[in-house]
Amino acid sequence: MNIELTEEQRIITDSVRKFLNNEIAPLVEEYETGRKLIGKDIIKMLEPYGYASGLVAEEYGGLGLDFLTYALMVEELSRTWPSLRTMVTSSALVTKLLGRKGNAQQQEKFLPGLLAMDDLACFALTEPNVGSDTSALETKAERDGDYYVINGTKTMITGGSLADVVLVYAQVKMADGNKGVTAFLVHKDESPFEARDIRKMGMHCSRLSELAFVDCRVPVANRLGEEGEGQRIALSGLNEGRVNVTFAVVGLGQAALDASIRYAKERVQFGKAIAGFQMVQDIIVQMALKVETARLLGVHAARLLDQKKDCRREASFAKLFGTEAMVEVCNMAIQVHGGYGYTSEFPMERYFRDVRHLTMAEGTTQIQKLLLGREILGVSAFK
Repeated sequence: MNIELTEEQRIITDSVRKFLNNEIAPLVEEYETGRKLIGKDIIKMLEPYGYASGLVAEEYGGLGLDFLTYALMVEELSRTWPSLRTMVTSSALVTKLLGRKGNAQQQEKFLPGLLAMDDLACFALTEPNVGSDTSALETKAERDGDYYVINGTKTMITGGSLADVVLVYAQVKMADGNKGVTAFLVHKDESPFEARDIRKMGMHCSRLSELAFVDCRVPVANRLGEEGEGQRIALSGLNEGRVNVTFAVVGLGQAALDASIRYAKERVQFGKAIAGFQMVQDIIVQMALKVETARLLGVHAARLLDQKKDCRREASFAKLFGTEAMVEVCNMAIQVHGGYGYTSEFPMERYFRDVRHLTMAEGTTQIQKLLLGREILGVSAFK
């Protein structure tokens, strides 16, 4: 599909693709086969290409890229190595929020290391008993002079055990007696916490962690925004997050499609390449249609974001269709490869495992349907 891109977008995309193909792609098989966890050394390799600084304004040391350009970079990274993509964009989310919501002192303290990718960050909202209902957080933060004392557990946190900076959301009892979700920048060196990694079905080289905060003392100066503003801060990037996930799954789907096309042309049965069989062509056409449709939905939503227009419906449409469709694409890729698709001799089974998680990230498929129902019908099913 020929999406009209600017000259700058084409140059950036081509440059990123060439780098990823030459420097990152050769690492994937060894790491994924051995379930080796990605370290900072590999993540640091991406620093010159703006994966941390892309969405941060130039006045704060970032590149100030438009969102579509960054999303295309995300697609290329996910096409090459989904495990790396999820670690990188999780850290970039916190970096972006710090650039937008942080005060001058916080930006001076945290941004240089994050922008240089010497430090990594993670977004800690989800808890063992709290997923989509962000108002029901059980983690608490109590004011104690110049500190807050945080107690609670976060789970399903991408990159949590490797992160230097954790954006933690906790309930705070405010001056008026009400509780309010509040955001804190917790640096592991000054406010230690415990972390353990969780084994999972896919993305074996990325870290998914549980974080335990036990009497964790965090300076008041590290509070992001005011007390009670945490939920607004957490939700402020949801549309961008959903579009980001759309391009992440499109990258995965494109990788599965490309591999299936190659295999169909090379695999010979009954005296000819299986690419000449009608049923194989039907499968691959369906795959290509789903990939291109998901990409178009993502591009439309990304352009609305760049135009500062409301795109709640478009972002949810893109995320809902894209994630479910790419699960189907990766499943069909296994079918094209036949028995080999079920083995680790080819990456199809890994693509299928990796893509499955993204139907849950940034709001599950079911949550997207409820959000869209509210948008379309004007009636909320949540309460």
